[in-house]
Amino acid sequence: MPATSPAKRHRREGTWATLRRQYAPAGYLGWLGHELSSSVVRRRNPESWDDQLILAEINARGPGLRDASGEKLQSLSHRLREEARSGRPLAQYVAPAFALVRESSRRVLNLFHHEVQILAGLAMCRGAIAEMATGEGKTLVQSLAAYARALAGKGVHVATANAYLAERDHEFAQPLYDFLGLTSALLPEKQSTAVKRVAYAADVTYGTGTEFGFDYLRDQLELFKMPKPRLGDRFSRAVLGENAAPLPGLAQRGLSFAIIDEVDSILIDEASTPLVISTRKEGPHGAPAPFLVARDLASRLEQGVDFFIESGAIRLSPEGEARIQSGEFPVPWADLRRPWGRYVENALRARLLLKRDVTYIVQDGKAVIIDEFTGRARPESSWRDGLPQAVEANAGIEISSESESAASISRQRFFRLYDAIAGMTGTAMTAAGEFWEIFRLPVISIPRHKPSRAVFEPHRVFTSEKAKFLAVVEDISRRHQAGQPVLVGSRTIRNSEIVSTLLTASGIPHKVLNARQDSEEAAIISAAGEPGAVTIATNMAGRGTHIALGTGVEALGGLHVISLEMEESRRIDLQLTGRTARQGRAGSSQMFLSAEDHLLARHYPNAAQRLSEARCDERGEVKPTSWVQCFEKAQHQAERSRYESRIALMHRDEWLTETKRRLG
Repeated sequence: MPATSPAKRHRREGTWATLRRQYAPAGYLGWLGHELSSSVVRRRNPESWDDQLILAEINARGPGLRDASGEKLQSLSHRLREEARSGRPLAQYVAPAFALVRESSRRVLNLFHHEVQILAGLAMCRGAIAEMATGEGKTLVQSLAAYARALAGKGVHVATANAYLAERDHEFAQPLYDFLGLTSALLPEKQSTAVKRVAYAADVTYGTGTEFGFDYLRDQLELFKMPKPRLGDRFSRAVLGENAAPLPGLAQRGLSFAIIDEVDSILIDEASTPLVISTRKEGPHGAPAPFLVARDLASRLEQGVDFFIESGAIRLSPEGEARIQSGEFPVPWADLRRPWGRYVENALRARLLLKRDVTYIVQDGKAVIIDEFTGRARPESSWRDGLPQAVEANAGIEISSESESAASISRQRFFRLYDAIAGMTGTAMTAAGEFWEIFRLPVISIPRHKPSRAVFEPHRVFTSEKAKFLAVVEDISRRHQAGQPVLVGSRTIRNSEIVSTLLTASGIPHKVLNARQDSEEAAIISAAGEPGAVTIATNMAGRGTHIALGTGVEALGGLHVISLEMEESRRIDLQLTGRTARQGRAGSSQMFLSAEDHLLARHYPNAAQRLSEARCDERGEVKPTSWVQCFEKAQHQAERSRYESRIALMHRDEWLTETKRRLG
C-alpha cells in the first residue's frame, strides 16, 4: 500500500498544530507555502483562472494592439474602466487589461513585460505573493496588477518599505497611468488631512506601509470624535455604497486593495513593532529621578544572581526583586508611574541589550531607533513603557517626557482590514507558512527570465572577530586590485565602521552607507557595481536600488557580495546575496563568521565558547563544516523566537480589539 503523502496526511488530520510541530518555523513555512500556492488561490478567489491560458490570450492580443494608434489604446482603456465599474468580474477583463498595459509600457516607458512578469502580475491580481528574484523587474510588474485592480474605481494602495521607494516607484509609473487615463498620487508624510485626502482620491496611491497605517489610525480617532450618524444617514450611505460622499475630516476613502512591495519586510520584519499614535508633552521629563536611580542600580546588579537574560528579555530573580526594594538603594517612590521593578528591568535592557550605534543612534541629542533589518534610522518609531527614558538615561542625554498611546494597531491586523492584498519580494517562500496562517496569502514562485549564474563560495569561520575582519579586508584588497567591485553587508553600524577603518589603514578607497547617511543610500548603492568599487552597507540599506555593472566587470566575475555575519533570519541573508548575479549576469557571494558574532553569542552561547577555543590556523580560521551547522541551528532558534513573538503580538492585538468592542 503506498505511503500517504505529508500533504494528504496533514489535510486529513485537519490541524495546523501538527504542521507547526514538524516544520516550524523555517521548514514548515517553506513547505506549506509551496504545497498550497496554486490550489489555494483558486479556492479562496471565485474569479479563478488559468495563468497559462490568460498568458496565451495576452500574447495573442499583442500584434493587434501594436498596430493600434495611441488614441485607440486610450479608448480601449476608457471602455475597460467603464466595464469594470459596472461590476464586470476581474477574471473577464484581466487579459485585455494586461495586454493594454504591456503595449502602453512599450510606448511610454520603452519597457515590454516579459512573460514571467505577466505571470507575477496575474498572481498578485488574484491576491497572492509573487516571489521574484532580485533584479527581475518587480517595479514594472506593479503596474500590471495596480492598473487592473484600479479600473474598478475603489482605489489601489501601493505600500513600500520606505519613502524613497514610494517616490521612485510613483515617478516611474505615473507616465503610464496618465497615458491610460488613470490618476496616481504620492502619499505625502506630515501633511494635513486635506492634502492627504487628495492623494487617496487617486486611482493608485503610492506610500509607505507605515503611513497608510497611521492615516487609518488618525481617521479612527477622528471618527471617534464624530457624533453617531442618524438612521437615515446610515441607510443612505449603505444604498450609495462607493458613490457616497466621503465623511468630512477623513483622509482615506476605504481599504480596497493593497500591493505590498518587499512584502516580507513590511508584514514580517516590521510586524513586531505595532503602529502607535502617541501624545507627548514637549520638553524634558518632569520627574527623571526614577530613571537615573535605576540606571545606577543596574550597574551593580549581578547577572545570574539578581537577574537573567532569556531570549532577549530581562527578568529579575526573586533575590533581585527583594534586593531592589530592600532599602539598599534610594528609590524615589513618589515619582513612580509603574512598578519599580519595571524601571530596573528597562535600565538593565538599556545597559546590556540596546547598544548605541547598533540598536539606536543619537541625533540632535535624541535617541533614534535603527531598524535592525535595514540599518536605517527610524525617527517615527519609539519604544514604550518607559524604555525610551531608560535608554536616554543610559546614553547620558536629556530624559524626555513620556508619551501616552492614543491609538494603536498591529501591522498584521491593519493589512488584514483590506478587502484584498497582494505582495512581491525576492524572499517569500521561506516564510510562506506564516503568510498563509496570518494573512491567507499564498506564495507563488516566479521563474527567472534568465538562468542564474550566481556563485556561492564556501563560508569562512574564525575563532575571533578580529581574525574575521582582517581576513575580510585581505579578501577585499585582493579583489579590489583585480578591479572586481565588492559590496560588504553589515548588521550594525559598528561593524561597518570597523571594516571602514581597516580599509582606510590599508589605503583602499571605499564608501560607507549606514543609518548616518540614509539620504544618500540610493546614489551610493547604485554605484556599487563600478570597476574596483568597494561599498559597505548596513544590512539591506538601499534595498530596491538597481546596481548596474560597469564596463568589464562581468569578465572579472561580476559584483562580489560579502556578508559580515549570518543574520537572525535566513531571508535577510538571501536578500543580501540576491544583490549579485542579477538578470543572468555573473556574480558571487561569501559569508564570514566568527565566535563573537551576535547570532551565535545570543542564541547558541555554548557553541560560541567552543568555537573561540577551537584549534585554528595561524590566521584564526577553522574548517567550516560543523561550525556552519551551529550557526544554522542558532538562526533556526532565532527565527522560531521571532515567529512566536509575532503570533503573540497579533493575538494580543485581537484580544484587545475584541475586549474594547464588548465594552464599547
